[in-house]
Amino acid sequence: MVLSVSPAIAADPASHGEAMMDHSSMSDHAGMHGQASMAASGQGLINSVDPSQGVVNITHEPMPALNWPEMTMDLPVVEGVDLESIQAGDAVRFRVELGADQVYRITEIETMP
Repeated sequence: MVLSVSPAIAADPASHGEAMMDHSSMSDHAGMHGQASMAASGQGLINSVDPSQGVVNITHEPMPALNWPEMTMDLPVVEGVDLESIQAGDAVRFRVELGADQVYRITEIETMP
């Protein structure tokens, strides 16, 4: 299976709407090269934060452990992650983990100095 991300879609947060990505096919992308990780850390730039919905829109650097290229996406956060201290324009470090529902969620996030 070949997975491609259109640069126009990946670069335009409006094209995602509020939809969450199902990453089950992305985690399978490792295929014959070994199993993709179920958790990884990354760095990115926050585009928007919706604390009431528990979602951030982030443009992140490539995440080789997940076979993810650089892209812009909505990522939900787990309960207990403080989004009140995060705002659009912040450079952040974050950690995502794959849930039983095959959706990656941010489990930790912090602003970078």
